[in-house]
Amino acid sequence: MNETPTIQVRGSAMVRTEPDEALLWITLTKVDAPGPALADVSARSRTLVTMLDELEIPSAHRTTTGVSVSEEVEHTNRGRRSLGHRATTRVVLRLTDPELIGELVSRVAGELDAGIEGPQWRVALDNPIRLEAAREAARDAERKARAYAEGLGAQLGRPLRLTEPEGRHFARAGAWVAAGGGDLDTVPIDPGEHEVIASIEVTFALEPDDGRA
Repeated sequence: MNETPTIQVRGSAMVRTEPDEALLWITLTKVDAPGPALADVSARSRTLVTMLDELEIPSAHRTTTGVSVSEEVEHTNRGRRSLGHRATTRVVLRLTDPELIGELVSRVAGELDAGIEGPQWRVALDNPIRLEAAREAARDAERKARAYAEGLGAQLGRPLRLTEPEGRHFARAGAWVAAGGGDLDTVPIDPGEHEVIASIEVTFALEPDDGRA
């Protein structure tokens, strides 16, 4: 029994779109004796909560990702020397308004002496642009397979197998760490456009060329 000849191709597509949201990490830290260090971080954390409430950032969009108190040491020629204990808490926020992100960055850096990382922009999983990218990837696979078939003197048959490799999307992520006191100007934030990439592997049957156009 003769097996049906096949060809396997990978179709890819990239579509650009504005992101749906950004992640912003805020870190509060203090080095002191264990109790005072934790008390300082706790007090600033409460101030941060008040600030987020004032800016109307929903509690569902805030996640505390860690609280720690650990000894900091340095190694010298005379051995190990304790520098105190570092208390740290980290909060990640999901935000959508670039102006709000800029205002928040400036306030937490100036008023809370906080470290900031982000924004890391994301395209939502349910954004319709992802389906558009998937359709374009499927069309790309068919175009490639048809070109290969024509080059081999065959006709492209029906698709036999479709596999979607583990997908991912690319987003430019601005990142910085800011800390300091005093009044700071609002940081300008521009989300720009970001890439959504889709990929699919398709196995097509190949049929003999019957000479028809």
